[in-house]
Amino acid sequence: MSASQYAPAVMQAGVDLGISPKGIVIGFAAIFVESNWKNYANAKIPASLALRHDAIGSNGESVGLFQQQVVNTTNGWWWGDAATCMDPYKSAALFFSRLAKLDYNSELPSPGWYAQQVQQSAYPDRYDQRIPDAQALYDSLIAAGTGSPPLPPPEEPVTDKPGYNEFPVWSPSWQDRAGTKVDLFLLHTQEGGGGDAAAEDLSHYLADPANEVSYHYAISQASDGGVTVVDVVGTESAAWSVGDANDRSINLCFAGSRASWTRDQWLQQIHAIDVAAYLAVQDCQQYGIPTLVVAPPYTAGTPGISDHQYVTDVLHWGTHTDVGPGFPWDVFAYAVAKYLGVDHQPQIGGDTPAPPPPPPVVELAVAVPTPVGPADDQLTLRWNCLGGQTLVEAVAELRDHILATGDRGKTGAL
Repeated sequence: MSASQYAPAVMQAGVDLGISPKGIVIGFAAIFVESNWKNYANAKIPASLALRHDAIGSNGESVGLFQQQVVNTTNGWWWGDAATCMDPYKSAALFFSRLAKLDYNSELPSPGWYAQQVQQSAYPDRYDQRIPDAQALYDSLIAAGTGSPPLPPPEEPVTDKPGYNEFPVWSPSWQDRAGTKVDLFLLHTQEGGGGDAAAEDLSHYLADPANEVSYHYAISQASDGGVTVVDVVGTESAAWSVGDANDRSINLCFAGSRASWTRDQWLQQIHAIDVAAYLAVQDCQQYGIPTLVVAPPYTAGTPGISDHQYVTDVLHWGTHTDVGPGFPWDVFAYAVAKYLGVDHQPQIGGDTPAPPPPPPVVELAVAVPTPVGPADDQLTLRWNCLGGQTLVEAVAELRDHILATGDRGKTGAL
């Protein structure tokens, strides 16, 4: 098979995932480098030899056009099974789903840099060298009408994407979801770490196969307010975060955080909380997760956006209590509502709307009556607002006025 025979399926995968022409060209360049458009089986993967292939390789446990790792008993790092990674469309979808998490349409860094972030090659400079070939292939497909033209850019969201820096540091600790429906987006604390590079530091810890723990995202806010998001496990796979609930959940860890934090301490990470809400909304919409913010006390059995303690209290697995009682669920819920759009109202705990932000405190100048002269009690105290009269004298004057004018008002009696 040749590039012209495989490329339409690869392009279609990009189109179906909303990848721009530049992103599809990046995918083409990756294939030029990894396999030069040969669909490789692998002598160490018996299942791959039974599938349609163009050549047999021996690079690790890599197969297919993108040379994606399948089950690897050495370090646990894999993309999918042999059938998925050797299918041109499905393997391209794996590549593009990870590329989509990067700002690959920006002018800098180079296109090849983004291919490297996905492929994690030992030869990162080779991708840019093949961009001209990839562009020429893309142009020839469009000119010949062989490939489907890319979809138009999606409409701008109601609320702009928040600013943050994102890059991958992939962990070997993950597994296939085995077809499990994803219905939870869960927040976590690290219980350690910290500093301006907290998310990156945590991700390197998670990249060590000996630690056997992972999250989909590590996120932290630096002292200058900037937010870093590190992709640790692709959301199409299960991270090792919450035991029995791994297959059904997407997991985000606030790097450097602790469950013992007070509300004020959490609010020092307000930008990271805002970005976490944005990521939650994006993944909820992609996977059909309810966008309900389920905070303690939890509504048993109600899935949505919650935390690790939900797994402890509702699913009855483990003993974790993060993110802790100080987490500002109201602030987080309003950020979720913001990224859902103006027609959505934040919901917390399954059925209770989040309380609105408190109105500003306005101090009013109130005239307080002051007494005139000394007095022993309220009845004999003379008030300047009553013309210097006591309460008894003022009531007597009002009685005389009513008797003299016959104006008894609505009461009919004094």
